[in-house]
Amino acid sequence: MAVESGKVRKKKKEQGSRFWRRGSFTVEASLLLPLLVLILSVFIIFGLYLHDRSVLASCAAELAGKGALRKYETEEHLENWLTGQAEGLAEDKLLLLRLTEAEAEVDGSSVTVSYAGSTSLLGGLQARETERAKRLNPVSFIRNSRRLGKLIKE
Repeated sequence: MAVESGKVRKKKKEQGSRFWRRGSFTVEASLLLPLLVLILSVFIIFGLYLHDRSVLASCAAELAGKGALRKYETEEHLENWLTGQAEGLAEDKLLLLRLTEAEAEVDGSSVTVSYAGSTSLLGGLQARETERAKRLNPVSFIRNSRRLGKLIKE
């Protein structure tokens, strides 16, 4: 019987240590889980931020290109039209950032469109994207090249 009681005691010790090992897994998980959730949320926020920067850059490039094609409008009229278009173009496409500024600047040879956005997450992330397009006048280019060709022939 003494041999059997030793086996029983040994079995109880093994079962007790298994119980404590399972408990230690729970404690370790409770310490690691908040850290993993924090890292995952930072990655998600950073991914959304990069998406919104890309959206702002593509909207600015699109509007700058559209503005450059309207070569026969006055600078003031084109600037007002682009500013109105800029506010509506990017607003519904942003996932994280809040649009704080959308402006267009037109001079005789170029169109510049700028967007700015911000969010309060991760210490206040901010983004600013600017795109520029040249206002070309193909008619004057063709006329000047023909004049140059005539001068060369003479």
